[in-house]
Amino acid sequence: MKNQILTLRDKLSASYWFIPTVMAILAVVLSIMTIKLDEGIGRDIRWIAGLVYVDSPEGARAVLSTVASSMITVAGTVFSLTMVVLSLTSQQYGPLVLSHFMRDRGNQLVLGIFTATFLYCLLILRTIHGVESSNFVPHISVLTGLGLSIASLAVLIYFIHHVSQSIQAPKIIARISNDLSDSIDDLFPDSLGKELTPTPKAHPQNLPNWKNDDETEAIPTTQSGYLQMVDDDTLLNIAQKHKLLINLDVLPGQFLYRKQTLVRVFPKQQVNDELRDEIQDIFIFGSQRTRTQDIEFTITQLSALAVRALSLGINDPFTAIMVIDHLGEALCTLLDRQSPSIFRYDEEDELRVIASTVTFEMVFHTAFDQIRHYGFADPKVAIRLLQVFKALWERADSQTDRDLLQTSIVTLYAESQPRLTSSEDQRFSQMYQDIVRDFQTLP
Repeated sequence: MKNQILTLRDKLSASYWFIPTVMAILAVVLSIMTIKLDEGIGRDIRWIAGLVYVDSPEGARAVLSTVASSMITVAGTVFSLTMVVLSLTSQQYGPLVLSHFMRDRGNQLVLGIFTATFLYCLLILRTIHGVESSNFVPHISVLTGLGLSIASLAVLIYFIHHVSQSIQAPKIIARISNDLSDSIDDLFPDSLGKELTPTPKAHPQNLPNWKNDDETEAIPTTQSGYLQMVDDDTLLNIAQKHKLLINLDVLPGQFLYRKQTLVRVFPKQQVNDELRDEIQDIFIFGSQRTRTQDIEFTITQLSALAVRALSLGINDPFTAIMVIDHLGEALCTLLDRQSPSIFRYDEEDELRVIASTVTFEMVFHTAFDQIRHYGFADPKVAIRLLQVFKALWERADSQTDRDLLQTSIVTLYAESQPRLTSSEDQRFSQMYQDIVRDFQTLP
């Protein structure tokens, strides 16, 4: 249930209809409230007519008609500008960053307030009537409509400023980096049950042979698509309730084919159709990757920005360097966090789930492999990569991570050095030699 709620939240946050719809409903409620006020006390507060300079049905209709027609015209213009911005952004920065623009609350609120003002004025217009026997001019409602029109004008000015800011490369990179920081905070350290130091019973040689079909039961996926989320708490509860040991060998972000194995369950005799359906229901699939549990997707978005900036058609190494800086910051943060254990225990300290986890090596390759491939011939990009790799090496605690970074530095130097001019090579080689000396001297 938790994953379904999170999935719905992500879909609503990336839609251009949800917030305008909510604001339109609020406009309906507001119109009912102001009309009730006008019917109750509006006739006794004649000074309001002086504020709006309207004291006749014809004048009130003219004011509200002007506001309504203006709002729907501006709303159409704002929508068109938004589509143009999305199109230009897709061409300039790639389609992967469009999800961030779709979740932009500023654009959604702008469309919402214009739509709400238009609807409010229409609803108030229907209540105005003027005949010889009865005149009704809702002064409070008309004044509220004018207030909404003034607010809409302020929002229009904000929209122009916001759009011009949001399509700048530093703003886009900063927003994606903020999402990456939030993902790191959510996933590291991760928690799926109680994590303990592996006990003898959890040692690999004491575990079942997961490839042996006589001991374990493979539960497949019922559909193809990207694995978006796994309800880890429910998976642990299922394992505890049925006294199972579950091997989870997939990660959010992977594309799985129909009937591909999701988990393997031990003992095999416990598995029935009901349990199989119960486990399959906790996996959420979709047509595209999301950032909720997939940290590599956000890293891929940043890396794709740098790769596109390094293409021959754009040739913008400075944007690539900004991306490298933000990726380096994120990976430094990741190195400071405790990686979750693959062994997950229930409240009784029984091993219930063996889960795949995202490692620093996986994240590092996702972040920098493509950038290094396309940017090694640019001296500024190569030098910045060297600096970031060294900073990561100094931050790394495990020897495995340090060996990975040392190998990456050596590879980068071997690829870049033949492509540089003599002056560029002199600076690059000097920096590389300094880093190599640090390898030998620093602990």
